[in-house]
Amino acid sequence: MGTHVAREGDDEIELVDGTVDLVLDLRAYRLSAVKKAAYRFAARFTAVFGSPDQDRLPVSLRFQASVTESAAREVTRQFFQELLDQELREHIADETNAVRTLILAHAFSNADLIKRGE
Repeated sequence: MGTHVAREGDDEIELVDGTVDLVLDLRAYRLSAVKKAAYRFAARFTAVFGSPDQDRLPVSLRFQASVTESAAREVTRQFFQELLDQELREHIADETNAVRTLILAHAFSNADLIKRGE
């Protein structure tokens, strides 16, 4: 039995032996975003990461035996939405890092962080 490898935007996502195999493009998604998205779905599937090959990351989504193919497709679609959300969060965090650091520095600049005996 051959294994179908689904990629982003693929309408041919298949559940084979309880697993949906994906190949993610690490130029589009950071590894940290992939891990966070997978963690959010830990109750619905187990994500098993392969070794990255240049910019490609193989990921297997392993579902419980009772999951139907249509349910697996829907959860996989939701996973891609979460993956995009996590990637955007990472991007925004990078863009706003300097401002957040400045705000924190200002907030703590007048604070006495060490209680001194009186």
